[in-house]
Amino acid sequence: MSNALKIIVLFPVFAGTFFPMEGCKNGPPPVMLVRHLLKHDKEQDLGAIAQGSMLHLEKSAEGTATVGEDFKVSLKSKSGDGHGWQCRTPNDPHLLVDAVFETEPAGVVAAGDDLQTIYHLHARAAGKAKIKFALVSTTQPNNAPTETITLEVEVKEASSK
Repeated sequence: MSNALKIIVLFPVFAGTFFPMEGCKNGPPPVMLVRHLLKHDKEQDLGAIAQGSMLHLEKSAEGTATVGEDFKVSLKSKSGDGHGWQCRTPNDPHLLVDAVFETEPAGVVAAGDDLQTIYHLHARAAGKAKIKFALVSTTQPNNAPTETITLEVEVKEASSK
């Protein structure tokens, strides 16, 4: 193996070891560095969120909304696996998440079928909102979430016409 190739391969490993990273919950520093450099699957850009739209989130996302707009967030889980979605930040000053959510399909669902938890959101003031959803155990709610999804929304004032 040539020296140049060795340097290219080892640089990310040592850079992640010697430079402090954002905590260790996502793996050792070299792994975190590679995840940070690639970032291909971390967020999706939703762009402008339209009035009444339904956002089907499978990973963290960001977008923009206008004051007064209402939209929905749908999060998928499996029925009967003992997990359910919770909103961890319902009282953001810029984006209100209704305390009541709905599930689809309604009624009795066979174990292992897809289940959608739908939250209603209302853009109420200009600013940046960060809403966190967590997939938690319904039998052991104090355990760490199995999955988290963050929705970052920049709420803008309605343009005057």
